[in-house]
Amino acid sequence: MKKLLYGIIMLSIMLTACSQKDNQSVKSQTTEPKQVEKETEDKYVSKEVKYYEIENPGRELMDIEKELLRYPGIYSGDQYDEEKVKEALDQLPDHLTKEQYMEELIYLLSEDYHKEMETLIHFDSSVNVDIERPDEAVNAPTLKTAHYAILIDASGSMKAPSGNKSRMEAAKAAVLEFAEQIPEHATISLRVYGHKGSGSNSDKKLSCSSSENFYNGNFDQSKFNEALNKVKPVGWTPIALALETVKEDIPENTEDVIVYVVSDGIETCDGDPAQAAKDLVSADIETVVNIIGFDVDNEGQKLLKEVASAGKGEFTYVNSERDLKRYLRAQYEEIQRNWLEWKEAGKSQAIEIKEEKKKLSIDTKESMKEKSIREKERMKLAQAHLKERFEDYNHPAANMFSMIVDYGDAKWRYAVDTGNQAWSESVDNGNQEWSNYVDEGNKKINETIDKKNKK
Repeated sequence: MKKLLYGIIMLSIMLTACSQKDNQSVKSQTTEPKQVEKETEDKYVSKEVKYYEIENPGRELMDIEKELLRYPGIYSGDQYDEEKVKEALDQLPDHLTKEQYMEELIYLLSEDYHKEMETLIHFDSSVNVDIERPDEAVNAPTLKTAHYAILIDASGSMKAPSGNKSRMEAAKAAVLEFAEQIPEHATISLRVYGHKGSGSNSDKKLSCSSSENFYNGNFDQSKFNEALNKVKPVGWTPIALALETVKEDIPENTEDVIVYVVSDGIETCDGDPAQAAKDLVSADIETVVNIIGFDVDNEGQKLLKEVASAGKGEFTYVNSERDLKRYLRAQYEEIQRNWLEWKEAGKSQAIEIKEEKKKLSIDTKESMKEKSIREKERMKLAQAHLKERFEDYNHPAANMFSMIVDYGDAKWRYAVDTGNQAWSESVDNGNQEWSNYVDEGNKKINETIDKKNKK
């Protein structure tokens, strides 16, 4: 009986032990999924990074440029709040690598550089000044398109002597020298009137109906001289007809016309040159009619003055080749003044554009430098907070200082190097454009002075 009782007790103890072991096994199985779940929660997920796009950069962007185009951190610029940054840092896991902690600092604190990057990547350091070359006597840096129309009297009286030449020879020489001074972009025409028939009454109708363009376009010395040589003094003096038909010589899109009528007498073909001059200047194109009277008597001078007055121009009396050249030399002086004004305007604009681009490059560089320094200092503060939090000298967050410095310095150096390059190129290009206007302006001025001094 005792043996039976002992057996029952032992069996009961064994069953109880087995039951406890089974319970522990079940308990272990139910807690294991919770540990897996906690590990999943602590797994680090990198932040999604977005970048601004530069339209048509013209080349492959460098890595530092791409980094500078990263969207700004949530606490960058004026959004910075040190306490909120610390709160965000306190939510980070304690097992990240220093690269992952750095990525978090960038996500929080990286500044916005995309506007400065737009400026630097698309920076145009060229300095181009575009001022029209002088083409007439107008006191303005930018001058209008001009046409010079020269009307030469081919009446028989132009055969008369003037010094050791005929009036016609003296007029041709003076006109040719004047034409040589016409600005490159201006046009010039040569119209002859009264050049057909003869001075006889029987040929009056023919001569009085003759007005012909011998040359039109930009000045070409050989061709212009060839046209001049065709002019022969033979007929009557249809000044009115010449003023009426000169409209045919004016190119399209011409803004100003300066007409020079060279004659040794008055209208002899029953025309009304004063009315013709008045009609000419009342047209859409701004026109001035200047009359050069060559050895004209008193009555002729009076009548030619009326024509010049009607044409809003001036009458100049010359009785020799010297007088004619003196008059035309005064025209050279006006052209000389225009070239001087053109040069000074070009210099001024070149400096102005250069200074604008210098300022843009400096302002952009300084803005990026300021942001990179601010960003670096804020990251240093953030790293200091992480070091304090983990209190472990070997923790990854404690070994990020050089990474932060290198990251900030790379942005700073890019701003300095690229900004300085833009500044330097702007200076060089601005100085070159300034020199271009000085060189061309001085050349043209000296050429005009040389021509004037030959008179």
